[in-house]
Amino acid sequence: MPSSEGTEHGLDVSAESMHQLFLADLPHLDSVRRNHGNVVEIVSGSVESSMTAARSFETPNISFDELDEKSARAGFDITLETDALTDLMVSTSINDGRRLVRVIAPERFGGLVHTLSMPPALTIDTAVLDGEILRLKFD
Repeated sequence: MPSSEGTEHGLDVSAESMHQLFLADLPHLDSVRRNHGNVVEIVSGSVESSMTAARSFETPNISFDELDEKSARAGFDITLETDALTDLMVSTSINDGRRLVRVIAPERFGGLVHTLSMPPALTIDTAVLDGEILRLKFD
């Protein structure tokens, strides 16, 4: 039976009406939704920056695309910013007149792959992993 305020009470109330009344009696629900959205946004940003850092093979002082023979022969270090480095592989191939060096660090859910391009006459002399630093030398 409808009340004087236009809402139903008792056994005459439908599930939809009960749901609307329930939501109307929870004014804090909007703040809960906002807080949840803020938490998701903050966590998403943290996860994204962590993933980027974990998958980064860039070194600030070497541009691999411009690496010439003289620079490569001197060798260089690559900082592997990963929390759980369990395996590492370095492989080479020739493609389009350039030597490609692939650094692969497999992880549980994928892994990291970075390709360096350099003159084809260079071959890897040594690759040494020291903590998070991969030292490459070429002959």
